[in-house]
Amino acid sequence: MTGPSALPRPPRRIVIVAGPSGSGKGVMSHRAGLPTVPLDEFYRDHDDPSLPHRFGIVDWDDPASWNAGAALEALVALAHDGVAEVPVYSIPLSRRTGTATLRAEDAELLIAEGIFAAQLIAPLRELGLLADAIVLQRPTPVVFALRLARDLREGRKPPLTLLRRGWGLARDQRGDLERWKAAGMRPVGLREGTRLLRRLTALAAAERRHRPAADGAGTVLEITAVAFLREGEDGAELLAVRKRGTGSYMQVGGKLEPGESALEAAVREVEEELGVRLDPAGLSPLGDFEAVAANEPSTRVRSTVFVCRQSLPEPLEVRAELADHRWLPLSGTPAGVRLAPLMTEHILPALQAGAARS
Repeated sequence: MTGPSALPRPPRRIVIVAGPSGSGKGVMSHRAGLPTVPLDEFYRDHDDPSLPHRFGIVDWDDPASWNAGAALEALVALAHDGVAEVPVYSIPLSRRTGTATLRAEDAELLIAEGIFAAQLIAPLRELGLLADAIVLQRPTPVVFALRLARDLREGRKPPLTLLRRGWGLARDQRGDLERWKAAGMRPVGLREGTRLLRRLTALAAAERRHRPAADGAGTVLEITAVAFLREGEDGAELLAVRKRGTGSYMQVGGKLEPGESALEAAVREVEEELGVRLDPAGLSPLGDFEAVAANEPSTRVRSTVFVCRQSLPEPLEVRAELADHRWLPLSGTPAGVRLAPLMTEHILPALQAGAARS
């Protein structure tokens, strides 16, 4: 009898790192020890007619100066296949000078760092590849000095041009930081960001260690979950949330504490993760279901699931270990969105069946 085949390796997830030019994004990424894709390598060549200019040179700080599509393609390849061809770009020459092969090896997380990194948050989230998004925040005078020293050392452009550019970027830094934060990036200092990246690495490594044997045997955890529903423009929508350092979306919820009922745990978890205090009377049971845990495939979860139609604050802010949230159409999951097995095997079918009967 042939033994069970190995389970497919889930794609690596990606941490987006942004920050002002010269702020130390590369240093922080290097300290984390993770495979890093420098997004600066995806600038367009000097003879591209679409290149913007400022201070008499190519404006490296304008999003029109780089190829976001090529960067996303390389990141997706690296996440799924573990290898990608990336360009090598010379800023002094304002053109590509070659290509390099980047390998992820056995890493579970990747870093994509650059001043345009925020543009990749939405597409990576859609593909279920986003692990986290942070922006390096440092004092403007420090960034100005670091950037000028680097640019002079590398001979990027004439000194006077670099000074003019540096002053302009210093004036823009506060506004840039606000835009990054508005895009959903968390501001961190150099040390804090390094610690965060290492912590995410440890979480991903722990997840890898708990990947299942082929027979799927393992622990069964008792949990509770709440399926929030609302009416969207195109019909009913279901709230899904994602934990930091993970790629699967699931319901708000978690493990039961000793002596706690499923209903009590549901109310507590919602308050911890969404900051919303629910009236228990507003929760109706959907059912008890069992499935493989999304982030610990060697573990199964047995969940009591409740449905709630209580209105939630807008904008909704997730808390605790949650990274982000999204509203999914009850009629079908958007392409590229990874959902927890409990959702796909039980919660969505049960909700869809209930909607069909009503």
